[in-house]
Amino acid sequence: MDVGVKGKSSNSNLSMYIQSFTKFDRSFRDLNNVPEPPKNLLGIIGPGAILTAMAIGAGELILWPVLVTQHGYGLLWIIPIALIVQYFWVVESCRWTVSTGESWIQGTGRIPGRGLWVTLWLLSMTISLIWPGWAVSSASALWVFTGGSKSPLDLVGWGIVSYLLCVIALTIPRYVYSGLYTASLISLAVFNIGLIISGTAVAINNPSSFTNALSGLINFGYVPSGVDMRLLASAIGWAGLGSMGNAFYSLYVRDRGVGMASYVGRIPGVLGKSTTISDSGFTPDLGKADNATKLRKWIKLLEKEVFTFFFIPSLISLFLFTYLAGALLRPALLRGDLRPSDLSGITAVVMQSKFFEVILGPAGYYIYLLVAVFVLWSTQIGILDAMARTWADTTSIYIKRVRDLGIKKTYLMFLAVFTLVGLVVITSGLFRHQPVELVKLGAYLGLIQQILSIPATIVLNHYLMPKELRKAAGVKALFSGALLTGMLLYLISFIGGL
Repeated sequence: MDVGVKGKSSNSNLSMYIQSFTKFDRSFRDLNNVPEPPKNLLGIIGPGAILTAMAIGAGELILWPVLVTQHGYGLLWIIPIALIVQYFWVVESCRWTVSTGESWIQGTGRIPGRGLWVTLWLLSMTISLIWPGWAVSSASALWVFTGGSKSPLDLVGWGIVSYLLCVIALTIPRYVYSGLYTASLISLAVFNIGLIISGTAVAINNPSSFTNALSGLINFGYVPSGVDMRLLASAIGWAGLGSMGNAFYSLYVRDRGVGMASYVGRIPGVLGKSTTISDSGFTPDLGKADNATKLRKWIKLLEKEVFTFFFIPSLISLFLFTYLAGALLRPALLRGDLRPSDLSGITAVVMQSKFFEVILGPAGYYIYLLVAVFVLWSTQIGILDAMARTWADTTSIYIKRVRDLGIKKTYLMFLAVFTLVGLVVITSGLFRHQPVELVKLGAYLGLIQQILSIPATIVLNHYLMPKELRKAAGVKALFSGALLTGMLLYLISFIGGL
C-alpha cells in the first residue's frame, strides 16, 4: 500500500516538474504600489556610468585601437551600429527589472526550460570573463611605469597586487554598488577629459586625419582583406560592453532601487549589515492609474540614463580611442617604428601613452600609464564584482540552502572563489606577455551569450510582461527589429571568427 502511494506521489511530482519545465512562470509576490519616481536623471544616475567604465577598459582601450592601428579607419562604420544594438539591448534587458524588481537572468528563468536558461547564462559568463585579462593589462602598464625590467616587482607580482586591490575596493564600502560607482565615475571623468583634450590637439595639427576618421563612420560594408576575424568579432562584441554586460546592468539597476526593484534588496559589503534579497519579483498594482503612470516614468528615466551615461559616452570615447590610434599609431606601424608583435604584447596598452605625450610631452607618457592602470583596474573590479554578484544572486534565488546563508555571505564566497581562480591564472604565467589575447578570448566567447540572449529578451518583454506594460505595436517592432539585427551581426561575427 505504501509502495503504491509512494509511486503515485513520485509520478505526481514528475508530472508537476514536467509541467513547470514546459510552461511560462507568471507567479509573483503580492501587488505593490510603484515607488515615486525621481523628478530628473540625478535620482537614477549610476548603472550607466558603471557599464561605460567597464566598457572603456574592455574593447575601447584594447581591442578597437589595435584593429584601427592595423587596418585604418575603414572599420569605424561598425561602431555606431554595434552601440545602437547595445542601447536597445540594455534598455530591453532592464525594462523587466524596473517593472518587476527581478534581474534579467531571473526573468529568463520564467521561460520554459527554466534552469537550462539560467545555467546557460552563468556558464557562458564564467567562461568568457573568468580570465583576468584586465588585471594583467593593468599590471603591464604599472610594470612599465615603475621601470620595466628594473621594477621592484615582475608582471606576475604586479598582477597579484592589482587583483587583490580589486577585492579590497569591492568589500570595504557599506554597499558593493557604492564602491563600484565611485571607481567608475572617477575613471570616466579622468579618461574622457584626457581623451577630448588629446583628440582636439591632434585634430588641430592634422585636420585630414579627423575627416578621414569621420568618413570611416559611413564606410558601410568595408572589411579589409587579411583582418584577424577573431579580433574583429571580439571588438564587435565589446563595442560598448557585450558578453553579459547588459545582464549585469539589470543587477545594478536593481541595486540602485529603480522602480519595483526598491522592494528587492541590495548586496552589502564586508562592513555593511546583512540583508535579504527577495527570491521573486513584485507585481505592480496596475489597477491604480497612478501606478502605471509612475512605472512608465521610471522606464523613461531609465532609457534616458542609458542614452546619456552609456550610449553617448561610449560612442565618444570609442571614436576618440580609434581616432588617436589611427592618427598616431598607424603611421608608426607603417614606418616600421612599431612592430606588429607590439600590438598583442605588453606594449599594446603602453603604446597608447603617445595619446597624452602629444599634449603634455614626456610627462604625458607617464600620466597616461597611470590613467591606463586605473581604468583597466576599475574594469577588472567591475567584471570581478559582476561575476560574483550574478552567481550569488542567481544561486540564492534557486537554491534554498544558499539562500539561507544570506546574500552577503554568498556574495563574499563567490568573490573569494573567482579571486582564487584569477590568482591561479596570473601566477601560472598564462598570457603573461600577451594580455590582448586574454581579453580577445573572453570577448569572443561572450558572443555566444549575446546571440542567445536576444530572443530570450524579446520573449521576456513581449510575452511575459503584463499586457499593460508592453510597448505599442510600432515601438515593439522597432525594438525587436534592432535586437534581431544585433543577433545577426553577432552571429556573423562569431562564425567569421571560427
